[in-house]
Amino acid sequence: MRWLSRLVLVFAGVVLAGALHAETVIERLVSPGPLSSAHAHLETRCNACHVQFKRATQPAQCLTCHTGIARDRATHTRFHGSLADARTQPCRACHVEHQGKAHALAAFAPDTFNHQTWSIYHLTGAHRHTRCAACHVGLAHFRETPQACAACHRRADVHRGLLGPQCQSCHTTVRWKDVLPFDHDRTRYPLTGAHRTTGCIDCHKGEHWHDAPTACVSCHLSKDVHRGADGPQCAQCHTTADWRTIRFDHDTVKAFPLREAHRAVACIDCHAETVRPARAPVACAGCHTKDDVHRGADGPKCESCHSQTTWKVSTFDHARTGYPLLGLHTRVTCVGCHPQSVDKVKVGTHCIDCHVRDDVHHNALGPTCERCHKVTGFRIPGVPRLQTPWHSTLAHDFPRSGVRD
Repeated sequence: MRWLSRLVLVFAGVVLAGALHAETVIERLVSPGPLSSAHAHLETRCNACHVQFKRATQPAQCLTCHTGIARDRATHTRFHGSLADARTQPCRACHVEHQGKAHALAAFAPDTFNHQTWSIYHLTGAHRHTRCAACHVGLAHFRETPQACAACHRRADVHRGLLGPQCQSCHTTVRWKDVLPFDHDRTRYPLTGAHRTTGCIDCHKGEHWHDAPTACVSCHLSKDVHRGADGPQCAQCHTTADWRTIRFDHDTVKAFPLREAHRAVACIDCHAETVRPARAPVACAGCHTKDDVHRGADGPKCESCHSQTTWKVSTFDHARTGYPLLGLHTRVTCVGCHPQSVDKVKVGTHCIDCHVRDDVHHNALGPTCERCHKVTGFRIPGVPRLQTPWHSTLAHDFPRSGVRD
């Protein structure tokens, strides 16, 4: 009986194997029709696209071979990844098989293809009238067509790639020669003043657009009358409104802030071309040597007598000298007491130092004139006026300073 049981098992195995083989044959017999020419090599390999009794797995089988489209779907790029229907629907919704070798799997008609609806690259401007073959050149798959302007317009690129592939930053699809206004404010050098009306090529020599120098001297070196002596920081004095407009704030110079009449003086009057700002003299004599009627005899401290309002001396506080002027002395001219430089010839503070020639006593009463005479008047009340022998013939009386009491 054992041999009978074994025989039954062997027979059952043969029948089962035959049944499985017969199922494949059946599938072939019930095939809807021959495959397209693209899939013709799979005619005898149904399991390459189908999983028995699992129709839902068919899209995954397609993407196993069509890895490019699978990548587009995963990354949401190109046609099958950007359009929701193409990304979510099963492949057979658009690509119908078993229609014969002459049947096209993709129902694509170039003349009726709507780029605005079925593509992420919408045609605008002159692109609307461009032939498909002009952009889709020698490509097995339209999905591989590059979208960068330079891919098609490389020969028309007068910049020779120096500005990169983002042609749309300046150009439009309406006309290649139409250039969009470039917003320079987005760069690290916003345009102001006269720079707004300057031609691009005037600053970007040789079309070097990236890393263009921003220092004034880079473009204005030929206009630098200082010949580089003042350094490259032209903006400290000049503005972009006009090269000749100066806006230097002299009050920031601690050594010499401008006051009074100095504010109206032209820069070049103090800063000659041969005198650099850092070396300009701050002493009055540095600029007013020609105005010094003292010819340097009174030293460089002009501010002791003169002010910045006017060069002419209006008031001098004699009290600061230790000899305040009182009485008739306030009416005496400076040169009446100081015929020579005050720095070289010191004038004494005793009466006799100035009035020795007026001394009718010939020093018999000593040098202390103030014991009898007052600064309010040289005459002594109740004493008749005397004349000096050396100018008794003159029409006026002493003192020699000319101020009479």
